[in-house]
Amino acid sequence: MKKTAEIALTTTASIVSLVGLVLSIGTLASLRSLDQLHRLLSYDYLSFVDSQAAGGMASDFFTGAALLLLGSVLFTKIERMSRVGQIVAGLVLLFIASTLVYACLNPRIGIRPY
Repeated sequence: MKKTAEIALTTTASIVSLVGLVLSIGTLASLRSLDQLHRLLSYDYLSFVDSQAAGGMASDFFTGAALLLLGSVLFTKIERMSRVGQIVAGLVLLFIASTLVYACLNPRIGIRPY
């Protein structure tokens, strides 16, 4: 890979990963109770109004996770950062898979909305 292309890819991957990290951490920092964390991890914040109830946009959490995943996949294309990118991408995918399993174990069938 050419040096300029590698620099551009590194810059792009860094910016995308940083934005994703800020969105995810910002959402976690705005949570005030374990019930809000439970609702976040079980994909309970489905509407914009519900996500505002958490004190911020809870829907930004998974947007941030997706951006972090995208940035880590871009890092896998860089020779020096390939291994770290693979590890971060694997961890983010594992986290998303575990939240999907958690959401399936806590169904909302027959429960009235908040």
